[in-house]
Amino acid sequence: MLEKPEEIRKVIYTTSELLKADGKTELFELLNSSDINLEETGYDNWNGGIYFFTVYLNVDVETFVKIRDRIEQIEAELLASFEIGTRHLESETISSVQLVPKAQPKIDWTKITGLTTKEKLLKDIDFLKNTMISVSTGGQRIQEINDQYKQKFNEVNKALQRLGFQNPNQYSDLWDWYGKWSSDFSTYRERRAFIRELYGSLTKTLEETQEAESVNVTVDLTGWERLERSINEIRKRQSEASKEEQFQVIGLLCRETIITLAQSVFSEGKHPILDGTKASKTDAKRMLEAYIAVELSGSSNATLRKYARATLDLANKLTHKRTATKRDASLCSIATLSLINFIGTIEGRI
Repeated sequence: MLEKPEEIRKVIYTTSELLKADGKTELFELLNSSDINLEETGYDNWNGGIYFFTVYLNVDVETFVKIRDRIEQIEAELLASFEIGTRHLESETISSVQLVPKAQPKIDWTKITGLTTKEKLLKDIDFLKNTMISVSTGGQRIQEINDQYKQKFNEVNKALQRLGFQNPNQYSDLWDWYGKWSSDFSTYRERRAFIRELYGSLTKTLEETQEAESVNVTVDLTGWERLERSINEIRKRQSEASKEEQFQVIGLLCRETIITLAQSVFSEGKHPILDGTKASKTDAKRMLEAYIAVELSGSSNATLRKYARATLDLANKLTHKRTATKRDASLCSIATLSLINFIGTIEGRI
């Protein structure tokens, strides 16, 4: 029953009320201010079998430091209350309470730009977890899903490496997973518990860290590696910048990025310069204006041409601004990334 969220909520509420009734205000507040996870951490098959659970209280670092000299005492008192709150359960018990310091993790999500997104990475991890559970609990057959599983595993593994995480799943092939579960886990419940614990802390960390507040590049950057590197550098500098000189550098990076974009899509033979002047290799404005005129020709695309030129003009103006503030740098990067999305969409990179 402790696998069910509603039962977990009942146990936590009951334990909280017990602490309150006993006048243990500090423990009551600690329990209610913590992120709480229950994990199955043991099994004893004696006398019909009993499952052991550990309660993890994720406490903010400041609070943890204040009480660290009394951690064992606090854990023991909380365990006693949890034991009372679970007396109605016959084959399950809470055998341990552990307080864990919780620092706000930092992830540079720009490292997976062009490869995947935070949302897709979490979705792919769920696919791996669900597939591993399914094949080991009488669901899908390995031979029918293994190719798709291996492909997703490689994609997730590559993304985690870029983000600096060790992949907790060592089973790149479902037949390897079969070898593990068939020898070590005799019940479906044990297999499910193993998979939940396998990815538990990783998915929680990924879910809790926010992506940078900037325009996402949604187009496929395959083959545009130089452009991808520039985008990552812009985002990195933007997250670190605090002085005028640093904000000016962002403008310069955006200018170089737009030049790279223009060089990637402009073809002299296909896109004639509008004013007849030969464009230099760094004249991004003339190259992109010529590109837009050809690729978005016709009266039906008039509004799109107007938007593209306005975005280009904004980005061009901001990158050449001599004074720079945090607002200028942010607007400049937004305009640049928007332009990349727009041109990439025209190129069919969606």
